[in-house]
Amino acid sequence: MYWSGRVDGEEQDVLRIHQAIKIMSFDDLLNEDSKEKKICFVSFNSDEGVRRNSGRLGAKEGWIHVKKALSGFPVFIEDLKFYDLKDPIEVIDHDLESAHEKLSYVVSSLKSKNYLVVVLGGGHDIAFGTYNGILDFALTQEEKPKIGIINFDAHFDMREYTNGRNSGTMFLQIADNCKEKDINFDYTVFGIQKFSNTKRLFDTADRLGVKYYFAEEIRTIPMDEIYSILKRNDYIHLT
Repeated sequence: MYWSGRVDGEEQDVLRIHQAIKIMSFDDLLNEDSKEKKICFVSFNSDEGVRRNSGRLGAKEGWIHVKKALSGFPVFIEDLKFYDLKDPIEVIDHDLESAHEKLSYVVSSLKSKNYLVVVLGGGHDIAFGTYNGILDFALTQEEKPKIGIINFDAHFDMREYTNGRNSGTMFLQIADNCKEKDINFDYTVFGIQKFSNTKRLFDTADRLGVKYYFAEEIRTIPMDEIYSILKRNDYIHLT
């Protein structure tokens, strides 16, 4: 059981997330009529993208450990409801592409029901499926939605994907999709490490107007920079 932990009572002011969360099927989540603020966790059970990227395997079960870590957190917002999609999204027979499509559909569908969607991985290639889910929903609301990406990462993850997608290609994929749809590509990275990215990656970021800060700059980044991203966009993809 992922959602378990200490119990101090059943009163609202002593509840922890594991006591408040509702684990539900996808269909039941879409039929949930709650008008209150609600957050839904979606699990992506895969490190296929990491494998393709010749990375260190193990991210596949990351969502399990995140849930265990979150379980004991206290609930401070009384009108915030917690939900968890019962079944994780799986990559079957190394078919990462189909899993990304399913993730996009799940994210878009849940957003249409006013959930704040938190996707737990899994490799960072979940960002591609997550972003497309946000975009699919946003396109039902307006013709040219403004979506800002905020990424805390040592890497740009903008490698070329002529040989297929992986956990290091997704933001270049997103940039290309934005160009195809004539949508602004707004991508900011906090924590870049100079020796974790090739010169081509820096050149690609500069060419596409990516805003980035090095790891050693993290403590001195003005909050105005964060606020400006929030103000100029209608949706935020935090990853």
